[in-house]
Amino acid sequence: MRTNEKLGYSRKWSELAGSDWCELLMKQPELADKSDWERLNGFDWSLLLKVQPQFADRCPWEKFEGRDWSLLLSTEPQFADRCPWETLRGSDWTSLVRYQPQFADRCPWEKLHANNWAMMLTYNPQYSDKCPWEKFCAAEWLVLLKHYPPSADHCPWGQFKGFHWALMLSEQPQFASRCRWEKLSANDWDSLLEKQPQFSKFRSKP
Repeated sequence: MRTNEKLGYSRKWSELAGSDWCELLMKQPELADKSDWERLNGFDWSLLLKVQPQFADRCPWEKFEGRDWSLLLSTEPQFADRCPWETLRGSDWTSLVRYQPQFADRCPWEKLHANNWAMMLTYNPQYSDKCPWEKFCAAEWLVLLKHYPPSADHCPWGQFKGFHWALMLSEQPQFASRCRWEKLSANDWDSLLEKQPQFSKFRSKP
């Protein structure tokens, strides 16, 4: 038997991959009895349960990875009691807390890296007191400042070398007042002035 043409498939049921079944069941849950459930991976299940949560009793939860839990719980928090929280990475927590801040009390903040913190604070600035500002290197500060400029109040500007300043000011000229211009090399200046020529007035004359 071949699948229904109106669903956009012309293959036999046995030829469908897990992602195909996920898409079909999201639109046509009445096909459940025909589904090869074993073919769905954790990501497929997280997508399916967001739309058809009634299939939860069929779900092999052990297939879920951290990203799958984050995706599912962001809209279906009723499944939280099944979640092995230790499987979530920093990026998974950032996404989950953005949409379901009630889970913040479960978050192991030490798992978050600079890019995770940048996104976390963009959407949930109330957790800035959890951020380990002192642990970030200059490269990580570039990420934080780009995505969350208010972190400037915590930035140890003395860590920055000339190329850090050139990279940052090329995109964020508002921090020019913090810059120690003498740190920039000739190459740093060339790179910076290509994008922000107005800073030429700060360049020392040879």
